[in-house]
This record gives sequence, structure tokens and C-alpha cells, in this order.
Amino acid sequence: MGKRTPPPTRTQAGVRLLAASLSVLPLLLAGCSAPAVEGYQLQGTPEGFLYAQLRERSPGALDGRQVEAQGMWVGDIRLDEPHTTILVTTYAGGTPRGKAEEVRDARAARLARNPGMMVGPVRDVPLELGGVAWAWTEEWHDEYGRFRSLTVSAVASFDSVTFALEFDTDVPERMTQAHADSVLATFGAGRTVVHWNVVLAVLGMVGFVALGLFRRTRPRHATAYRLWEKAPAPKSPPHPPGGTAPHPPDAP
Repeated sequence: MGKRTPPPTRTQAGVRLLAASLSVLPLLLAGCSAPAVEGYQLQGTPEGFLYAQLRERSPGALDGRQVEAQGMWVGDIRLDEPHTTILVTTYAGGTPRGKAEEVRDARAARLARNPGMMVGPVRDVPLELGGVAWAWTEEWHDEYGRFRSLTVSAVASFDSVTFALEFDTDVPERMTQAHADSVLATFGAGRTVVHWNVVLAVLGMVGFVALGLFRRTRPRHATAYRLWEKAPAPKSPPHPPGGTAPHPPDAP
């Protein structure tokens, strides 16, 4: 008959529970979606782009508004010069679509003196995290009619804050409205999202394992108790041959 394995002690059960909890940690992390950047910012910039806050601020696309903050994404750096930049300017207060159209019209009037500049109409760019940006495109062609650079400006207005985004590039593979819109559409308030259905399912699994482990535990002194319980009774001293049992000596 095989030897029966004793149930684990509470210490052993705790170690096993800890190991089980660590094994499901990746599942708990999978139940949370972290954004690329916390807060209002571009969440999907091209690979290799870097961001820096600007101390010397320009007026941005909404000239005449007080600038609260300004930063720039830079990429496609060649010979220490970025060939693609995305300027992000923050203004206090909301902005109606009509204001974005006024800014576009004023910009088009200023650039009308340059025959190589083409300014498109204001269009809606849906934002992936909610909301819409009002954008327009500026294309620069040289005297030979060659397409040299692309600028896409966009205004994204929320309840109490407005952001102006200016995507500027002379990199041929990025000089399309579709590419610029795909980058600008990732702008929004990045927040960590907890998928509670996944988290609760994992925690329930851990609780089930814990219940099974601790139901099989034994008290700390259970092994010693059973050994004492199964120990044989002590034997009486042997009788001498042909004699009687010895008597204890008389007290002095």
C-alpha cells in the first residue's frame, strides 16, 4: 500500500498561492489598456518621433489667442535637421468651427501672393478617442510645379481647452493628406482603461485556487500529534525468571 501524502501546511499553501498569483499577473495586466501618452496628446506618432516642450513659444495656428503650452514632435532627422514636425499648441477655452474657418481664410489670403501655394477647404477629421478636428491642407509647389512640402493644420476644441496641430513635412512618403490625417486623428485624452470583465475573471480564478489550497491545509502541529497518537504504549519491566515482579524499594 502506497504511502499517503500529507496535506500541505499553511506555509506551503501560501507559497503555492503566491506562485499561482504571479502566474496570472500577465492576465491582470492584459485587462488594462495603457495609452501611449497620458492626457491630451497625439497617441499614434510615427516610429522614432521625439517630443519636447518649447520654452520660446510661437503664436501657433490661432494667432491672437493666449498660448498656455506648446510642444513639438520631430522626426525624419537627417543631417541634424528634422524633416517632419508636428507643432501642438494649447489655448484656454473652447473654439467654434467658424473660428477655424476664419483662420484658414486669413491664411489663404496671405499665401495667395505665392503662386506655388495651394490651400484646401476646412474639413472634418474624426478623432479616434472622441471628438472631431477641423483641418485644412497647404501644399507648396516650386516654380517647376514640383510638389515640395505639405502642411496640414487642425483645430481640436474640447469643453475648456483648444489644441492647434500643425503637421509639416517635406518627406515624400509622408506628403499625403491621408497620412497626415491618420496621425492627427490619434489626438485625444489618453487614459488607462481597466477591462473589469477580464480583471474580475482572473481574480475569481485566483480565489478559487486559494480556496482549494487552504481547504487541504493541516495545522502546524498535526504531524506531531498523529505520531504521538500512533506511538505504542510503554512496556512493563520484565519479570525475573521464576520470581515475582520487583517491588519498589522501601522509603528510608
